[in-house]
Amino acid sequence: MTDRAKIANVKSIVQQQQGKSLRRNRKQLGRQLVPVGKPERSGSQLRSVSESVSLADKARADLTNMEEAKLFSDRQLELLGIVHPRSKNRGLVDAMRQLRTKLYSLKEKGNFSVLVSSVVPEGGGSFVALNLASTIAFDKAKSSLLVDANLHDPVVHKLLKLIGRERSLGLLEYLERPELGVEHIVSPSGIPRMRVIPIGADAEISAEHFTSARYRQLMIDIKERYDNRYVVVDGPAMTTSADARILSDICDYTVLVVPYGMVTPGQLDGIVDEIDERKLAGIVINDQPS
Repeated sequence: MTDRAKIANVKSIVQQQQGKSLRRNRKQLGRQLVPVGKPERSGSQLRSVSESVSLADKARADLTNMEEAKLFSDRQLELLGIVHPRSKNRGLVDAMRQLRTKLYSLKEKGNFSVLVSSVVPEGGGSFVALNLASTIAFDKAKSSLLVDANLHDPVVHKLLKLIGRERSLGLLEYLERPELGVEHIVSPSGIPRMRVIPIGADAEISAEHFTSARYRQLMIDIKERYDNRYVVVDGPAMTTSADARILSDICDYTVLVVPYGMVTPGQLDGIVDEIDERKLAGIVINDQPS
């Protein structure tokens, strides 16, 4: 996270979709996305795990995880490169608000989940995900939840360390320990109305976790628990990890982050072609010179 990263433009996806169908028809069938079945919303198999946690455990976890023990000051947020309603970087605030408005327009009723992923590593995907979640939380009638699913370069744990929550349980523990419920892994972020799920312990995790019923159920639970909560998933780079495509399938929408001058048109076309066009919400061009 750095305040040197700059959003210069939020580009309409319509321009990228022109000619997409023609290119896709020329692709070989072998370039299909990793299939993920549609989650069952009422199936007992998916629900059974979270129901195994006692009401007393849930209550204790909620009290522990949800209290705002410490909030970042405006100056601290500026140093971290995180937007807030009084940010001095008005260009960044305006760009993030524009992206937020675009997403709201796609889902006029109810909340949504959105994957934010850079096309290439170190392209600014985590920066955009963090600031999008923060911008959604500007509105006192809404809240956001940032899920750190970037196994290669997680960032949420850095925020938690600054507010003294570095030992918080995260996504990895939830996927590996059936006795844990959602309330055990959601933590405060240091930002009002914004919660986070960190990646968890520093250990290996395979892509198979993201195709599991438990991960799909997690995404259902965190979205449905509060109808004013918008879920932002920070994913790995599209060109280096199959995880990003799996996560895109599970989320309602996907936002691609393109670092200026670091992605060829062919690379971008290839990534766009492999994402469901109904899910691709837009492309953010990051760090474009003024």
